[in-house]
Amino acid sequence: MMHSLATVVAVERNQITVSCQQQTSCGSCASQNSCGTGVISKVLPGRQHQLTLSTKHVHEPIEVGQLVEIGLSERSVLQSALLVYVLPLVCMLLGTLLGQWWFVELAGGGEGGVIAGALAGGALGLLLARRRASGLSEQGDYQPSLIRVLGQPVADSLSTNALSKDSSSR
Repeated sequence: MMHSLATVVAVERNQITVSCQQQTSCGSCASQNSCGTGVISKVLPGRQHQLTLSTKHVHEPIEVGQLVEIGLSERSVLQSALLVYVLPLVCMLLGTLLGQWWFVELAGGGEGGVIAGALAGGALGLLLARRRASGLSEQGDYQPSLIRVLGQPVADSLSTNALSKDSSSR
């Protein structure tokens, strides 16, 4: 399970809204000071995400401002990545093959039909991925879950997930 820290921003009956900062892999690479992406990631702040989580199985009171640990299964992340990236690519390749067979082999046309087949296949793949993703978003495995309540932050000036380096490397 992938874990992240988040701050509670709203509390409602049986659910909370949390805010967490998007994490990047920059900061752990040895060449982060000479890499353009590493320099840009230090200048631009991470993107804030707000999620609504169920608290039906939590027995302790949760208040606005508390830190919580949330998690998402690796299986759902991998399946989502396959759905979003691989399905449109495979459909585009199938559209290319179909366009090659139909427009070039049968009709004696040029590459325009092959390109049109590739674009149509890619668009069909994106449409299928979008339709399947909307169905998967309703399943519990594809929703982040509340793992534990950590309590109030040590200082108000600290922001969640904003450390650029590991504190033990000093």
